[in-house]
Amino acid sequence: MKNNALRWGYLFLILMIWGCSEPTEETPKTLEEKQKKLAELRQQITEIQFSMQELEAEIQKETGGTNNDLRRVEVIKTKPVLFQHFIEVQGNVESDKNVTVNPEFSGTIIQKNVEEGQSVTKGQVLAQIDAQTIRTQIEELKTRLDLATTTYERQKNLWEQKIGSEIQYLQAKNQKESLERSIESVKAQLDKTLIKSPISGTIDEIFVNQGEMANPAMPFCRVVNLANVQVNAEVSEAYTKNVKRGDKVTVSFPNLDIEKEERIDLVGQFINPQNRTFRIRLTLNNSDKSLKPNSMAVVKIKDFEKPNVLTVPSNIIQQSATGESFLFVIRKKDKKNIVQKATIKTGMTYQGQTMIEEGLQAGDEVIEKGYNEVTDGEEVNVVKS
Repeated sequence: MKNNALRWGYLFLILMIWGCSEPTEETPKTLEEKQKKLAELRQQITEIQFSMQELEAEIQKETGGTNNDLRRVEVIKTKPVLFQHFIEVQGNVESDKNVTVNPEFSGTIIQKNVEEGQSVTKGQVLAQIDAQTIRTQIEELKTRLDLATTTYERQKNLWEQKIGSEIQYLQAKNQKESLERSIESVKAQLDKTLIKSPISGTIDEIFVNQGEMANPAMPFCRVVNLANVQVNAEVSEAYTKNVKRGDKVTVSFPNLDIEKEERIDLVGQFINPQNRTFRIRLTLNNSDKSLKPNSMAVVKIKDFEKPNVLTVPSNIIQQSATGESFLFVIRKKDKKNIVQKATIKTGMTYQGQTMIEEGLQAGDEVIEKGYNEVTDGEEVNVVKS
């Protein structure tokens, strides 16, 4: 307890000296002056912290003490692990079999054959438009065709007997063939009064009811097939070399609590100039229809992997006044646990863990709790985490 009293006494004295010193400069006004002043204050705080550490070390040496008086710290022992780094991008669920069915003919819906939620097959008739006018037109054309056919056959017989003129024969033939083509054309229009499904799927929504007018500008219904869906996402061009077709990725759907491992089946070859990204696509089996179009997806793409590396929690890495990264580790000396400052070189960081490239060895005990309270050379009481 004596150590704490002396420590806080020194801290109070330093803060009093710093706080009572009269400012020698005017209050900063411009942004540049404020930034400069902030940097100076940070430097002063750093110097005070180092002064405190030196004083604490001297106090520790002079006062000695028992283990009960020593500061308690928790440590973690480093060991080689597989370090992986992922990039995460947001995607969107889409279906290329999500179509709106538009009539090809204008008229009144006289028969509706399906309901919402019903399964349909490709080519199935969904509804029928009133086609009485077209049928009447076909009957009229057939009557005219009967006459034209009779006339043509008679002219043909006469022409074969060298009776009559060739022009009469050709006119009769042309009249008959013209009416046949007209009937085929009108029959094609009659077929357009049947609204058919272009794909197999499920009726998701019906927009026009029986008895209402339909026209090509207004969809009759929407048909979707969600047996397979696609996830499209945009990736920054900075990762162009890291993303390839066939790469295995993890795709999750936060709102559905679903996670799957899939492979990239398309990598776009075009960089969007507006946001500097390129497109990737995954195709997912969705036989249970749990994924809906426009659902949000998160795609995790591994862009770095290295085995047998040392990692530490990112939050325990400190910065010195000169900008160097360091940790506090425990070294054994005369059966005592002595704090030692270890300057390190850091690598990539992912999910709160940072890769250590230099400065640590496997088996080192790194202070995880109490790291911001100890000083270099201090004896501490180690508690295993």
